[in-house]
Amino acid sequence: MGRELRRKQAKKDGKSLEKIELKEENQIKKYIINIIAIVSIFAIIYLISALFITKELDWFGKKENSNNINEVANTILASEAFNQSETSYYVYFYDFDEDEKESDITNLVNNDSNLAESKVYKVNTKSALNNNYVASESNKNAKTIDDLNVVNHTLIKIEDDKITAYYEGNEITNFLS
Repeated sequence: MGRELRRKQAKKDGKSLEKIELKEENQIKKYIINIIAIVSIFAIIYLISALFITKELDWFGKKENSNNINEVANTILASEAFNQSETSYYVYFYDFDEDEKESDITNLVNNDSNLAESKVYKVNTKSALNNNYVASESNKNAKTIDDLNVVNHTLIKIEDDKITAYYEGNEITNFLS
């Protein structure tokens, strides 16, 4: 209906045009309020699920300091110790979390000129994925990965998928000096 027709109809019915226009405005306001309420409910549901269920948003989590991240080159799992492409290489087992400045053996392995000619792979002894190969007593006579038991700070030389040298603790220092 056009405005003029509404006015005529309102005059016939004994109603004023202002009341009809106010009712229409109120209905529009109700629709807008309903839409805003529905959008707000969906936004709240999304935020709750993103924060607590999917952890997509991490407002309450701990922020890691980029200075504390330990990145070690040539890192492998202990189970991959015999599966490297080189025919001769070293595998050094140690705890990545210990301070390298305090560990003379780790510094010696990282900076030794004798080892610079060979590839040195590093295995984290504190990783849960390597727990099967870390023990309180080592097995220096290991021939396969199934027999391998190492302690912290162990250096082994592997040639043609066989252990040819096995050093641990101070033996590494003696070998490299």
